[in-house]
Amino acid sequence: MFSVIDSGTTTTRIYIIDDNEAIVASGRTKVGVRDTSITGSREKLRNGVRDLFYQVLSENGIEDKDVKFAIASGMITSEIGLIEIPHLVAPVGLAELTSGIYKCEDPEVLPIGRPVYFIRGIRNHYAQNAQAQDLRGVDFMRGEEVQIMGILKRRNIPLPASIVTLSSHTKIIFMDKQGRAECSCTTISGQFYEALVNSTNIGASITPHDGEEPGGYSYEELIDVAVDCVRHAGLGRTMLMPRFLQVLLKTDSTERRTFVDAAIAADDLNAFREMREAGNSSNRYFLYGQESRCKMYQYMLKKEFGDGLTVDICYDSNEIDRFTIDGAIAVAQNLIRTIG
Repeated sequence: MFSVIDSGTTTTRIYIIDDNEAIVASGRTKVGVRDTSITGSREKLRNGVRDLFYQVLSENGIEDKDVKFAIASGMITSEIGLIEIPHLVAPVGLAELTSGIYKCEDPEVLPIGRPVYFIRGIRNHYAQNAQAQDLRGVDFMRGEEVQIMGILKRRNIPLPASIVTLSSHTKIIFMDKQGRAECSCTTISGQFYEALVNSTNIGASITPHDGEEPGGYSYEELIDVAVDCVRHAGLGRTMLMPRFLQVLLKTDSTERRTFVDAAIAADDLNAFREMREAGNSSNRYFLYGQESRCKMYQYMLKKEFGDGLTVDICYDSNEIDRFTIDGAIAVAQNLIRTIG
């Protein structure tokens, strides 16, 4: 058996995998690299991962000696994680992820009494002397590189294709014919939405209010209006428009929320356009994330780039969790073949 450690911004998940690739135990805890950012110390993250690891073993009656190693990925390898490990440079596929693994047995990094194999993130290929003027071609990922390997393992996606994660960020990853991540392009859309709702008065505009009557707009109409507003008025002004819809026009909170979601997605279309204009795209997309976002982006991509696109979606949370596990298993299998 071995362990898979998936540590992100706010949450760490640990799975125990047996020789048949089955999950025999799992657990999660609310600790992540955000704690390092807040405290300035790795101690809470290190202790949280360690405690969760032994808790999962104990609660499931698993002998300590039976778990041979751990394979870890995500923000845990960033400058605010347990150990900062440089990114691999795209293009990167399963072979490169395996050969680039960083083996660590230092208890100061993670005291769990066995080797930990850290999977490196991936960054775009750009010149060593790149400057601010080159920023549009700069991007990176930590965690998604494992998920995309799991997606390729679970889903028979014809390549080339673009894999798109819709979470705290929107990340578009172009996969070449060899199943390698060729480049990525990321926006902060998910976090932008949270900040907009929680830190501005727009949050009140999309909260249900008694006595409101809908304006009678269809879902598609609201999306199309939002796309037009973002394209011609910019995102900043468009984000004020839910107030206009509430105070000056007849709409209800559901319509205004659809407008806000669509406006943020419309801004993300710039990232899709940029990838396509650079030649880093195909007519096949695979989107995974929250259901309403997947369906909205599916509609918008086909409307923007034509019905010739194939846009598959996945919003089942259990399957999305499995992407990380299967990706880690694929790397682990390669690793085991290498180390014997």
